Amino acid sequence: MTIQNVGKIPVIISRIPHTRVATVSIWFNRGARDEIFPGEHGLTHFLEHMVFKGSKTRTATDISREIERVGGDLDAFTSRDQLCFIARVPAEKLELGFDLLTDMLTRASFRPEDVKLEKSVVREEIRMMEDDPDDTGDELFMAGLYPETTLGRSILGTEATVDSFTPEMLREMLRRCMVKGKLVVSVAGNVSEDEVCRLVSPLSDSVNDDPPLSGNDAVQPFCPGRRTMSREGMTATNLYMAWPLPAPTLHLQQTVSILNNVYGGGMSSRLFQKVREESGLAYMVFSSPSFFRKEAHLYVNASTAPENAEKAMEIMVREGISLKDTLTETEVEDGRNQLIGRLELSLETSTSQAMWEGRNFLQYGRTIAPSEALDIVRNISYHEIQELAAEIFSEEKLAALIYGNLNGTARKE
Repeated sequence: MTIQNVGKIPVIISRIPHTRVATVSIWFNRGARDEIFPGEHGLTHFLEHMVFKGSKTRTATDISREIERVGGDLDAFTSRDQLCFIARVPAEKLELGFDLLTDMLTRASFRPEDVKLEKSVVREEIRMMEDDPDDTGDELFMAGLYPETTLGRSILGTEATVDSFTPEMLREMLRRCMVKGKLVVSVAGNVSEDEVCRLVSPLSDSVNDDPPLSGNDAVQPFCPGRRTMSREGMTATNLYMAWPLPAPTLHLQQTVSILNNVYGGGMSSRLFQKVREESGLAYMVFSSPSFFRKEAHLYVNASTAPENAEKAMEIMVREGISLKDTLTETEVEDGRNQLIGRLELSLETSTSQAMWEGRNFLQYGRTIAPSEALDIVRNISYHEIQELAAEIFSEEKLAALIYGNLNGTARKE
């Protein structure tokens, strides 16, 4: 892996000689949390959609045909912290992948008729999310964890804000993204360093030096407490819990991941064994750390019958709080080895390698070799995990939501 500065863009190149694939990922350190004005809510996600609708030289159909003609694919995602565009192509078609992404991002047309049509598409996406009780529950839970902040808002926006978007708003948002210091390119596969640098140059020429309107880098506070919300038509009750974590660092991420593997990160975890295997209270139960720019929390989720909701949540809370006193060295070693294996398995493709490097560069401002992360994992002590468990798990810090069918639950709205 090497890193080069091509004009105004840092470029990370991960060469994988044995593969026949190349992945290009272009990352912007701007996400839904950086939508400064209330009327912009959902604009970053809408921008992600609109760059696929055509440029000054290609229609949307042209873009689709050109990438699919070589067996490749284009993708993108908007998160609360980042915006990312991805091209996956046969290695010999690397130039096409770069050309398409550069064209889409530097010459996007934003035609009024396309904007109008895509508003309808995103409205349907919002309605589809609202119809899905799992998606809606997640959104309501995030809104409760980070109330009155941009971190707690839906990435999609609302139908009202989407209806207000204009081509001019899209151009301004894209201009804020295309700023020096706000983007990085990560490429992985059977590629040459010289070719990658040559292909990045046209994109770099469009990056401006103007300082953008400030995003939302302030730490957004976590709000503990317990809530219940009913939803008509659901037969199950969804359970959501979270504990706040310290500010994310590379070392903390790995430490939390080991602890999570013990608590709820797999079929051998305490949650899966206690809630599903021993009690039969849920088909699905798991925990997972969520890391943001400066915030983090440990997320827990299960779905159960209304009459079992309180009992299942009691077990989930108890298993967390008891870890500081009952955690064993064998559990820590198993959790460590599980993490090592997952890290190694997760980096076996060009796409996963490109994503690893791009995401870490935005988070930490530097590249993180997998070997560095693995060394950290191997050197984390049992006592560090035990101390972290004592710091995280407490009734006072817990945030919880019981959502769905509340018939038979102990607490109702």
